[in-house]
Formats: sequence, C-alpha cells, structure tokens
Amino acid sequence: MCGVAGVFQTDGRNFEQTDLLKTMTDCLVHRGPDESGLHIEGPVGLGFQRLSVIDVPHGHQPMTDEDSGVALVFNGEIYNYRELRTRLEGLGRRFRTTSDTESILQGYLQWGERVVDELVGMFAFAIHDPRSGTLTLARDRLGIKPLYWAQVGSQFVFGSEMKSVFAHPDFRRVASLDGISSYLTFRQPVWGVSYFDGLEKVLPGHVITVKGAEIKVRQYWSLPVPAIDGSTSEADWLDRADQLLEQSIRRCMVSEVPLGAYLSGGLDSSLIVAMMARMSDRPIRTFSVGYGDGAYDEGRFAEAVAREVGAEHQHLVVGHEDYRKGLIPLIRHRDAPLSIPQEIAVLELSKLMKHDVTVALSGDGADELFGGYGRVMRSPLDWKKISALRKILPADTVDRIVSGRGPSQTSVLANLDVRSHLEHFYRVYNWVPFEEKNELFTAESRAILDGDRATRYPFEASFGRTGKGNPYDSVLHAFQHLHIGAILDKVDTIGMAASLEGRVPFVDAELIETFIRMPVKYKMSWNSRWSQFRSVSTPAFAASESLDTTKTLLRKLAERYLPRELTQRKKMGFPTPLDDWMRAGMLDEAKDILLDPVATRRGIFDPRRMEQFLSNPQNLDHDFYGKKVWMYMNVELWLQNVVDA
Repeated sequence: MCGVAGVFQTDGRNFEQTDLLKTMTDCLVHRGPDESGLHIEGPVGLGFQRLSVIDVPHGHQPMTDEDSGVALVFNGEIYNYRELRTRLEGLGRRFRTTSDTESILQGYLQWGERVVDELVGMFAFAIHDPRSGTLTLARDRLGIKPLYWAQVGSQFVFGSEMKSVFAHPDFRRVASLDGISSYLTFRQPVWGVSYFDGLEKVLPGHVITVKGAEIKVRQYWSLPVPAIDGSTSEADWLDRADQLLEQSIRRCMVSEVPLGAYLSGGLDSSLIVAMMARMSDRPIRTFSVGYGDGAYDEGRFAEAVAREVGAEHQHLVVGHEDYRKGLIPLIRHRDAPLSIPQEIAVLELSKLMKHDVTVALSGDGADELFGGYGRVMRSPLDWKKISALRKILPADTVDRIVSGRGPSQTSVLANLDVRSHLEHFYRVYNWVPFEEKNELFTAESRAILDGDRATRYPFEASFGRTGKGNPYDSVLHAFQHLHIGAILDKVDTIGMAASLEGRVPFVDAELIETFIRMPVKYKMSWNSRWSQFRSVSTPAFAASESLDTTKTLLRKLAERYLPRELTQRKKMGFPTPLDDWMRAGMLDEAKDILLDPVATRRGIFDPRRMEQFLSNPQNLDHDFYGKKVWMYMNVELWLQNVVDA
C-alpha cells in the first residue's frame, strides 16, 4: 500500500513544476516511507511514496513501459497478479519484475482501461498514456483504496489523500455544507458528497479519463441488486461461505513482509484470525485495544480467542487523557472530522502494531454483508407495523398519536407519520437525525442545503433499485453500497497514518456478489417461533439480539473454528464511553468550542439553539447524546484546524 499524487496539464502545455509535485508527494510519506519517486513527461507529473510489500527489491514506481512511454502509479494490492502474469505472458507480454504493479501496466498495454475488469484486489491508480494523450484514474469495485481529484485552473490534480490536492497553492479550501450535513447524520460525506467545494472522489467501481479539458467518467462495476436464491440450502450456503472466505483470506495473506491482524474479540475478527491460524505455519500476531473499563473493553474476549488459536497477542489500553490529546492531531492528519469515536484508539493500536507487522487483516465489512447491525437492519419489522397501522387508522388519529412525541429510533407510534420505507430508515439509521440537525442549522444553512438533497439522493437511488424486493434486502443493500464507505475510509486512513497496510477479507467482490443473494433468514434469524410471535408487539430495537440472532450463518461458520462460547456473544462494536467523558468535563469543552465567537460567526449553526442543545443533555442509550456532541465538536475543530488553516 502506498501513496500516489499527480498533476496533468489540460491545456496541452508541458508540466514543469517539479517542486509542486514533490510537495504533493512528500505529504504522503506516512503512506509509503520506504522509498519515493517522480515521473515528469510532457503534460504529466506523477509522484509516488512506497510501502514495500510485494517484490520488495524491484517493484519501484512510477513504473514506465520503455516502448510506449505509458507510466503508472498504483496504490493497493492485486491479489490475482500471478494469474494475470501467466495470462499476459501467454498473450506475448514480457515482464521485467515479479510485482503486482507490473500486472496492471502490462494489462493496460494489452486491454486498455478495461484492465480494471481483470483485477482482483484493492487499488487506486493513475496511468498516463502519451500515445492517446490521456490520463486514466481508476478505483477498486468497493472503494477500499481512496483517490481524490480537483480541477485547479488548467491543471487536473489528484492524490491518495486530500492533503495532496491541498498542497496545490491555487486550491482554495472551502467547507461544503453538504459535506458537514452528511457527516452529522451518516458519519461521512455519502458517495459523491465531499467535505470541500471543488474536491471530488473517484467513486468506487469507476474509471475517469482525462484528455485535454474533457473529463469522462465511466462506471465499470456496481453492487448487484439482490436476486434472492431461495433454492440453496443453509448447509450449502455455509460451505460456500467457508470456501469463499478462505479464498479471500489466503489472498490477503500474500505478503513478503510481517503480517498480523486486528483482533477485537468480536465475531468477525475472531473468525478471520481463527481461519488465518489454520493457514499459517507459525503463530499469528494479533492486537487489540480498549479503554480499561469492562463495559467498554473487549480485551478479555480478544485474549481468549488468541489463546484458543495459539496467537501471539498484545492488548493496549487507551485512557481519556490519551484520547483528548489525540483528537485534534488526528483531525489535522485526516483533513476531516473523525467518522467514529474509536479512531483515536485504533490509531494508537496501529502505531503499536507497526513495530511488529507491516500488513494487518481486519474483520471490517462483515456486518454490512451478513446482517450485523441488528437494531437498524431489523427496522423493516417496525416499518411493516407502521404501514399496516396507517392503512386502518384515520389520518386525524395518526396526527393525535404522533403529536408531541417527536421522531424516534425506537417507537412505532412516534413514527406513524412516516409515509415510506426510506423515510423510516432515516429515522432509525442516523447519528444526528435530519429533523434535530435542521433545528440547529441557521436559516441560511438550511436554504443552501435545500432539504439535504445531496445527502438523500444516494439513498433514494439505492432504495429505488431495490424497492420491489424484500425491505430487509433494501436496508442491507444500502449498508453494503453506502455505509461501507465510512468503514473503508477508516481502515485505510488510520492504518496508513501508522504506515500499516490494512486488508479486509470480507470486502471481496466475489464474496459480496454471492452472499448478497442469500435470503435474509440466514443472516438474521428468530430464536424461536415464540420469539417471532413476540416481535409483533416488540419494537425492532428491543427485538434485535433479544428475540433474534444476527449474522446467523457467520456464527455457524465460526463454530467450525472456535468454541461456541466465543461465537455467540452479542455485538459490542468497540464503544467509547462518551457519556461518561461528557460528565467528566468533555461537555464543558464542547461548549467552549461550539459557543466560541469564532464558531458562532460562521453562521452555520444557530448559537441560541446550540446552547440549548448543550445545556440540556438527552437521556439516550448507547452513548448517543455523547456521540452527537462529539460530532458537532469534530466539525468545529475541523473548521478551525483544517479549513481555516
């Protein structure tokens, strides 16, 4: 895994700003501290920082084909590079190295930009082809590897992280209200939404071709609409999961440098580690982190899994003061608000891991595919009740029931005003609800946001594609298509901040294309017929993991590798004790930050309503009030330390 950056002149002139390219590349040194390289030819400048993993002695970049002059910079890993090499050699291509990088270069020379269809792995790359005068950018199917770009005057500028684009002196950092609003509700600028005006992403499964001033965007892969396979038995699904997950893990374990794994002690990472242990001839190195509080620390479970599989395990404890000290530096490094509170702890763990390993596998991506976010993924249960009640209750009765209750994540009656499955999904899937957030925005901000059209559109498109099927599949599809973006951004950015390559076996296109078709009953199952009957009168939030079992098939698969007591625990999800920390002084810090004149003069949030919100703590489960305050703090700290800077 590495860092790439570059500039392409769209006006036909030669690129001659070597110092600019070096600055854009140098700011990515954390992504690739082992070596760096520049390539300047005609209208293009390509920069590269390398973290050596495959063909360490020879996989230098930028990589150029001497005959054609085609040049490549590439970030990621191509897991099928050996098979590609064999195919391409059979077609007459000659290789100079054994690196996965050259499989892309030779593949491009053979198939053009269609090489992306042949690649299995995680990647973001840029190829300059002097024969056609084009620059081609591409990103892997699921978006595991990031790539940003901007048009700055007559230059097309790109990089693995936003900071490379910011290094261009003519790029102006202007915060996007759409990005802020999307972040507050969904923890990320969803899909094509950005934190900055004028800064774009190469979207997952997309190719961008630049020729002169023309920019063409092509989608080469999209998440399939679920076509449910009801004929395959649970036993066959189980065997298929075993086979495909083993295949994905084996691919992810290909490395010429030390390799380990994040081990939280939860189901997903425990299964990954147990399967890795079966495939390895030496003990797996595993690592976990927590806050030292039993309710917020899964360390004992991680240690139990490590003992069971014979792993060499280390556990790190991060305290409140460590957290406070790490918040602003990490926001500055990410150039963005943090997406989840535990990022600081995971960064500290990644730094510890880097002393022993360079590559680390994680269990991220399993929840989205196999039904792990029970309280939200079980929400169609409530939508069905709401839909049925709306058909039999008079409108004035609905109004009386809803009046005074307000939107709710947990109450069926409070949400009787909801008219569509998507609107109900918004009520249950959020960190800061649309309605509550809009109360805190100023009138000017609300006018610009125009009903959060930019944030809502990707979900409207996702639900529109799946609307005729099972509502459970619509929710799962939205998580796999959109929610996964925040997860993958965290894996890449936090790992790379410590020069550690993160790999995600569950985020494998073949695995996803297969199990998106598996019936919901194998992903989330009722504990008994009596439990299913009780669910009729039980809200989804209360029914989840009480009356049902999440990730049913994955738990059964894990029982092939681990004792049942390690596979049947309820999900903790690495919580952070934000409510406790708020009471211990963080809420006062939030008031100082969010009610400071610097913040109020921005005109984004209404100062009076923000003060009311901070002065009247909400009594919510799962640290939800603390999470909301934490996110508003993140926004202002980001504005001060990144945008204003």
